[in-house]
Amino acid sequence: MRLKQFQLAQIFGIPLIIDYSWPPVAVLHIWAVSKFWMVAEVRPALPLWQNLLIGTVITAFFFASVLIHELSHAFVARMEGIRIHDIQLHIFGGWVRLVGEPPTPMAELRISIAGPVSSFLLAIFFWLWLFAVQTLSGGSLESRAAAAAFFYLAAANLFLAMFNLLPGLPLDGGRALRAILWHKRKDILSATRTTMKLGVWLAYLLITYGLLLVAFSIARGRLWQDFVVAVWLLILGIFLKSAAESDYRYREQQSASKQAQPGARKQWDVSGTVGAVMQSPAVSVSPDLLIAEFIDRILAAHRYTTFPVARDGRLHGILSLASLREKPQEKWEKLTVGEVMDPIDESLFITVRASIEHAQRKLKMNSLGFLAVIDPDGYLVGHLNAKDLEKIA
Repeated sequence: MRLKQFQLAQIFGIPLIIDYSWPPVAVLHIWAVSKFWMVAEVRPALPLWQNLLIGTVITAFFFASVLIHELSHAFVARMEGIRIHDIQLHIFGGWVRLVGEPPTPMAELRISIAGPVSSFLLAIFFWLWLFAVQTLSGGSLESRAAAAAFFYLAAANLFLAMFNLLPGLPLDGGRALRAILWHKRKDILSATRTTMKLGVWLAYLLITYGLLLVAFSIARGRLWQDFVVAVWLLILGIFLKSAAESDYRYREQQSASKQAQPGARKQWDVSGTVGAVMQSPAVSVSPDLLIAEFIDRILAAHRYTTFPVARDGRLHGILSLASLREKPQEKWEKLTVGEVMDPIDESLFITVRASIEHAQRKLKMNSLGFLAVIDPDGYLVGHLNAKDLEKIA
């Protein structure tokens, strides 16, 4: 099921989107920090209400640290000339959604490492506060509570930086490694394949560790204390595996779309024909792409209302947002583009050499106001709508 979202605020013009999965995690974090961390680190024990208050403050600073991590990615992306769609906070932390892709390997490398660098700096910042509290305080109960809070925030940011630097997609370290491999191999799909495999192996390690943690906790009689961590690791591993494979499928589809358009590289005399006014190259989607992935990756970068659907450069159908809205949102995680698209028929495509008059007649016939354009060999090379024809009116 695809979780709903709401916009909490705008930060430097960037929408901050919150998954409904995030508030329960924040509450669970407050409880865990108050119940286990503060009780273990501060002696004599503080009253429950004080532990809850400190746990709430620690949680607020921790998620502010996650937000700073994501903002660092966003600011560097802006410096690279990439627009930011939004920042999302969810059950596993957060991510920045870009409008488009980094243009070069080094641009992706700089964007990728910006987040971990900010987390390392935040760790140092909280370590300095911890040092100040331990040095200047008189060892009071309040100072020990503050020291426990700063130690937790320093360690959490250090862990956040180091975990994100693991060399597998979709983590920052995986994206940085992909940028390096992309630079060396001159092939982003090959680089993505390698880092996807590493990401899947990391996911399996997390899942295995989660299962072992459950087994050992049962043997030691500490099921409740370790159960939440174990379940978290299992879900995180499954999420990372899915995200890594999704990233690769997207890159594979994009690569196939570009490489399987021989007609787009041919030169014809297109004056007075559809080829003179069409939008090219076509932004196409694979029929095998999940609707959820289409929304997160394609629609976020290309704000069209209609998309040609192609496999290996061959037209399969037309996906319209109007058709998509007719499908229940809770099914988007499982539906593919091929299950939602309008199957191809004569009214939905036109050849690149067709006359403008023929295109106008076809556009009046079809309900989408959109035509896919194919070359004489049957490959998708562009698309056309009424606004394109208005340019020559």
